[in-house]
Amino acid sequence: MKHIELNNMITQRDENGFFQLHYDKEAIREFLKEVDEKLIKFNSIPEQIAYMIDNDYYYNVLEDYTMEEVEEIFRIAREYPFEFQSYMAVSKFYKDYALKTDDKNHYLETYPDRVAITALYLSQGDIHRARRLVQQMMKQNYQPATPTFLNAGRSRRGEMVSCFILQMDDTLNSIGFHINTAMQLSKIGGGVSLNLSRLRGRGEPIKGIENAASGVVPVMKLLDDAFNYANQLGQRRGAGAAYLNIFHWDVNEFLETKKINVDDKSRIQSLSIGLIVPHKFIELAEKDEDLYVFAPYSVYKAYGQHLDDMDMDVMYEELLANPKVKKKKLTKARDMLTKIAITQFESGYPYIMFRTNANKQHPLKGIGKVLCSNLC
Repeated sequence: MKHIELNNMITQRDENGFFQLHYDKEAIREFLKEVDEKLIKFNSIPEQIAYMIDNDYYYNVLEDYTMEEVEEIFRIAREYPFEFQSYMAVSKFYKDYALKTDDKNHYLETYPDRVAITALYLSQGDIHRARRLVQQMMKQNYQPATPTFLNAGRSRRGEMVSCFILQMDDTLNSIGFHINTAMQLSKIGGGVSLNLSRLRGRGEPIKGIENAASGVVPVMKLLDDAFNYANQLGQRRGAGAAYLNIFHWDVNEFLETKKINVDDKSRIQSLSIGLIVPHKFIELAEKDEDLYVFAPYSVYKAYGQHLDDMDMDVMYEELLANPKVKKKKLTKARDMLTKIAITQFESGYPYIMFRTNANKQHPLKGIGKVLCSNLC
């Protein structure tokens, strides 16, 4: 496609060594030509609204407004001199946000149309509020969160919420339950992060049988497939993140899933990953000390408490000294920092959640601990 070729030409330097950024504007124009060919056109706004309601694309907006009010909001949006500022923006909107026909072959709305129906839906019949909303959205002063902008005004839609966090326990029932829950949340448009830090490490015993546990990576593969399968009506695929405590036995394999040259059996395609990092790890790096990781099931057997529920800033040295806790020297802590940096450079991952700082700073002390983060 010509717009893809033009977008790729941006990174080709000219004779003076500069990137050819003007190709981005040309790519936008070419992309919009393609959109125009696939856009279903109507003779009037009332005709479009009637079609969208009758064919179950829009909720019945006429129960909240008169047709004249709806027409006014759509006209305000369309008359604003809006232009996409990048090829990435225009392609993202029409790929993931613009409403399409059920067969996905044609577009049913433009960016101003999506803004207009969003403003009407959020205003719940208040035409004055709808006017303010549509103006502020077209001026780019206000932008609803992704699930809201995607779903508002649609008849068949997911929920207008963003992120969920799940804590998976070290049982097969919990693994299955949380995978199903993640799929259900993904179906309605939610991004889901799951803390896998309680899962026993690869090679740990199950019912006394050594080397029986498969570790966290196979569970990540199941989640990866689950989020790809449970998308939102084919509009956009599901989004999930797996988090792991940096002192977990499987942390090395966890990071390897995002390396460029890893084999397909270990590679995680679309699932995001994140590390939970207590301050103790930073202290080890500052002192150039070795990083030890612990087998979570052995920690639970020794203390009746999960590794991830412990304050590792306090418990790290005790776990290191306890012969009942299975441990291994992974690398120097500074070398792990280097590995994290390289993996981030190659893939953009892992996210990093600094748990000690989060629990020092959050305003609800005494009520609970911050254990994990999410996609947001």
